[in-house]
Amino acid sequence: MNYSKSEFFDFLVENDVKFVKLTFCDFLGRQRNISVLSSQLEDAFEHGVAIDSAAITGVGGVDLKLKPVSSLLSVLPWRPHAGRVVSVFCNIANMDGTPYVCDPMVLLADQVQKLGALGLKAQVATECEFYVFKDDGTEGLVPFDTADYCACSPYDKCENLRRDVILSLEDMGLKPISSHHERGNGQNEIDFESADPSAAARNFMMFKSAVKNVCALNGTFASFMPRPLDGSPGSGLHLSITLSGDNSAAASAAFAEGVLRRYKEITCFANPTLNSYKRLKKNYKISYSVNRGAAMRIFGDNVVQLRTPDSTCNIFNVLALVFAAGREGIENKFKLRAADSSTDCLFASIEEAIDFADKSEWLRANFAGVYDDVLDSMRKRYVAEGKISSERERFDFHMDI
Repeated sequence: MNYSKSEFFDFLVENDVKFVKLTFCDFLGRQRNISVLSSQLEDAFEHGVAIDSAAITGVGGVDLKLKPVSSLLSVLPWRPHAGRVVSVFCNIANMDGTPYVCDPMVLLADQVQKLGALGLKAQVATECEFYVFKDDGTEGLVPFDTADYCACSPYDKCENLRRDVILSLEDMGLKPISSHHERGNGQNEIDFESADPSAAARNFMMFKSAVKNVCALNGTFASFMPRPLDGSPGSGLHLSITLSGDNSAAASAAFAEGVLRRYKEITCFANPTLNSYKRLKKNYKISYSVNRGAAMRIFGDNVVQLRTPDSTCNIFNVLALVFAAGREGIENKFKLRAADSSTDCLFASIEEAIDFADKSEWLRANFAGVYDDVLDSMRKRYVAEGKISSERERFDFHMDI
């Protein structure tokens, strides 16, 4: 909902909004928020709300501020209508009010602006898979149904849940275009229409929140883990990027090659958990293809689809890195390799991905100042995850992702 500041405050009064969630995304891909009373929001706009840098990078000690952005308001339709609750995404600032160097929203916006300086505009569409499980008090994870790909009711018992999610998303101002049952028991997919990159990233974060809350209200729970069940299909986050503008066909080819050359460096951010590699398993070649066995597909002259990211990522950071790599390809006029020409595969483990990323000066330049803190937090997370033995414990570990 694209409100000015005055319209934002009018909305709060007219809709009896009592609480406002100041929302942001940390570097590990988790949605975070601080709730404030609507009566205190004027002060939040004026002075910001203080947080510790641990909320962003996982390593504390630096004081930061959340600064609400009035145009990024979303109603939370699953909350009570009396004393309503809304969410507003926030920029992250230093205590003196200057932008924080690694605010994920700013990192992405900067890359989009640099791409625009080349006469190009980008749109991003997301396709997101997730599982729905029964919440019956059992220790294991029991899928909500036993249906398969594109199944119909009554076999597809998730149909009503997807409908409720889509209606909630529309109430929030988001624009899903289709949904269906996926291959796994209890597995679903919801796709969104293309939007500008920043909007697509914010929409994805709110989408995950909507799915989890709607499922909770219906006596189930949702998981965006890349592979919550051993032996069942994995869940991915497909990102389709469309370029338009000056000589977009040639630019898209160079963009794709730029991304492929940086793909291994980006992987630990696109697939940041131990569980991510239970899905990948070195099955994806770092190439593009007309089939589903490669990390990238190219449609027509100007649509580049990345197939390997998963929903545990920070989508702002991933898109920022993808656009930085693609722009590098455009500026250097990289020639796109032949389809299916590479035998190089993605990593077998998060440890390998992080060790590779640790050596990348290109990544350090894009995440100046916080890079080592972020990698350290990633390492701590996969060590903790590696000590988990049961499926349900793994789910509980990933609940806030």
